[in-house]
Amino acid sequence: MSEATVVAYVTKGGAAATYAEAVADVLAAAGQMVDVIDLGSNLVPDLAHYDNVVLGTGVRIGMVYRRAKRFLRRDDINDKRLAIFLASGIAIEDPEQSKAKFLDPLVRKYDLHPLMCDAFPGRVPGADNDAPDTLDPERARDWARALAAKLA
Repeated sequence: MSEATVVAYVTKGGAAATYAEAVADVLAAAGQMVDVIDLGSNLVPDLAHYDNVVLGTGVRIGMVYRRAKRFLRRDDINDKRLAIFLASGIAIEDPEQSKAKFLDPLVRKYDLHPLMCDAFPGRVPGADNDAPDTLDPERARDWARALAAKLA
């Protein structure tokens, strides 16, 4: 029987949604039963049905989205295998700096033990339609393949 995974995300500019879909596609191809949930427009799911939780979020004005932080504070997340990704403008140039600035403090603050954490390039805030596309879904797919191996 395959395991159930929820890929939940919070997005404002769409980057985390793009990455969530890429991650979900890879996990489903690896045999996971996957639900993708936009935490911005849907009720927070009951996690009892899931073995694994992937959370994707973005950053605006130097802060991780509040709904993502609320999601990470849930008591029922502690008994799940967790992975977290972030879409950030800082990660366009330096994903490790973005991870250190935004994800590592959350992991420590909420005493989380994720299998994997990473930061992917987000969109440049305030950029118009002529701005180059900075998203890198292939990087998210590579990350998801590594995650799928850990979940197997």
